[in-house]
Amino acid sequence: MGNYDEAYRLRDFTLLKQDVAALVRSAKQLYHEASQKDHEDQCQALVTRLAADRFNLAVVGQFKRGKSSLMNAVIGRALLPTGLLPLTSAITALCYGPQERVVLRRRGWTLQPEIGLDELAEYVTEEGNPGNEKGLIEARVELPVPFLRGGLYFIDTPGIGSARQENTVTTYEFLPEADAIIFVTSVEAPLSEAEESFLRDIRQQVRKLFIVVNKLDLLEAPERENVYGYIRAGIERVVGSDGLRLYPLSAQQGLAGKQHGDEALLQASGLKEFEQTLTTFLAEEKSQVFLVSILDHLLQVLAQGAAGPRMQPGRGPAVPPEMEEKVQELATAARSLRAMLLGTEVEVAPALPQSVDRAILDRAVRAGAARQQQIGGRALASDRTCPICAVQSQVLFDFYAQWQYTLSTDSSAQQAFTAVRGFCPLHAWQFQQIANAQGVCAGYASLVDEAAAELRRLAEDHTGNAGAAIGTLFPTPEACPACRVLHAAALPQARLLLAQLATANGQQLYARSPGLCLPHLRLTLSIAGPQEAAFLLQEQARHLEQTSEDMQSYMLKREALRRDLLSSSEEGAWRRALVQLVGELSAQSPGGE
Repeated sequence: MGNYDEAYRLRDFTLLKQDVAALVRSAKQLYHEASQKDHEDQCQALVTRLAADRFNLAVVGQFKRGKSSLMNAVIGRALLPTGLLPLTSAITALCYGPQERVVLRRRGWTLQPEIGLDELAEYVTEEGNPGNEKGLIEARVELPVPFLRGGLYFIDTPGIGSARQENTVTTYEFLPEADAIIFVTSVEAPLSEAEESFLRDIRQQVRKLFIVVNKLDLLEAPERENVYGYIRAGIERVVGSDGLRLYPLSAQQGLAGKQHGDEALLQASGLKEFEQTLTTFLAEEKSQVFLVSILDHLLQVLAQGAAGPRMQPGRGPAVPPEMEEKVQELATAARSLRAMLLGTEVEVAPALPQSVDRAILDRAVRAGAARQQQIGGRALASDRTCPICAVQSQVLFDFYAQWQYTLSTDSSAQQAFTAVRGFCPLHAWQFQQIANAQGVCAGYASLVDEAAAELRRLAEDHTGNAGAAIGTLFPTPEACPACRVLHAAALPQARLLLAQLATANGQQLYARSPGLCLPHLRLTLSIAGPQEAAFLLQEQARHLEQTSEDMQSYMLKREALRRDLLSSSEEGAWRRALVQLVGELSAQSPGGE
């Protein structure tokens, strides 16, 4: 049962993450259309974090409070450098990897070199890298440690308040990327003014905050209570006491207890209790906090981007009023989803409004069909196929090419596509041949989810009407966007063809072509006058007779083993016959004309 429940919790998280991703993608597209590149890039960074499932648990605090020592104790080995000198102005991130390795990200370097763990101090300490002269941005330490599984990045930040101002700047710049924070202070110099100010800033950045009071082993038992009480009172004054919990511990004793297998020392250090809390959080709350953190960052971007360019003319295009309305809609949806995530009951709900705007699909269909006006003038002279099929094939190809881009970038297009159940079977496979994998995923992911939900509902229904109900999952030819494009292009092209046949030159061109296929002949005859109808019928009969003669000749020459005698007309007769009878495959529609 435990595995079953866990699978459903994972499924809920996956669906909720998709809702959050849909909001972020919508915002990204909005800023792309408004040429607000900074905000588009910020949204892209959120997309990247969602894709990587990267959860940043940052350890922060003033210089020499024992941040690195605490991380070493949690990992269970003296991995990160500790000592009197501060860390350099760079981030050190511990994450999961099948093998131990350190990957460096340096300013101005495209390549990311690897170093051994024993070389780490040469890059992340002031002693080995004074003033960060090596231009280190981040050292990523990959370790096969179970604690780091599930996308957790356990991050050591430079201490604030050291002689190096750039260390404080680096830590503050990283705060917006943190999903949860462990704030480390110690009993040595209880809660300085700089720490109080730092705590206020942290509280504005993240919801989840752990507060560790380190180096408890430096005080005797009677003195501990007084110092701990003083620190607690100071922290409550800064961040309040609601739900606040402090973790007094000795990271040094905790590490020693682990390394020597001394359970009593480990228990006395206070580290074990803190680790239990951390493990529970990572198992039960991390996913929720992660999504809320992404939404918080998205809301910040939306708040900054809504009025930014408008307030400073000359620094980019003005934001149109309709964009401001869309920004507010996205912000409302993000706040609603955030509130639901923070509620006691986690239920899957759409991040975007329920109403589906099909106008975007209608516009795409009209734009696709309009291409026939640009193609039709030269289609009559086709010597390969039915002229109306030729136009429809090109129109449909252009529609597929544009529609796959729209599906990949516009969430409202995805909603509209889902609402009409996508393409009919024939056009679904035609679309697959033209679209890339991302376009197919963007268009059909929601349809797959809807099909799964309907099948689950039918499994619980027990009415015996499952077959009929499943039929509703298929699109009708009337709703299939590709069928609509074909239908919308055919009739105007038939009218254009008749207009051209009213001239002697048009009739000569048509006589040299393979003629219409029978489906398009039927369509054209439905709007033709008596003279045009007689001409078309006579020409079509002649075209079919010639095709039959070429097919008969082809069979005879092949039977006589004289392929050298075959003409190009005879070799292509089989294909011409199929086109004349049923039309081009690329112009087929299950619903007919």
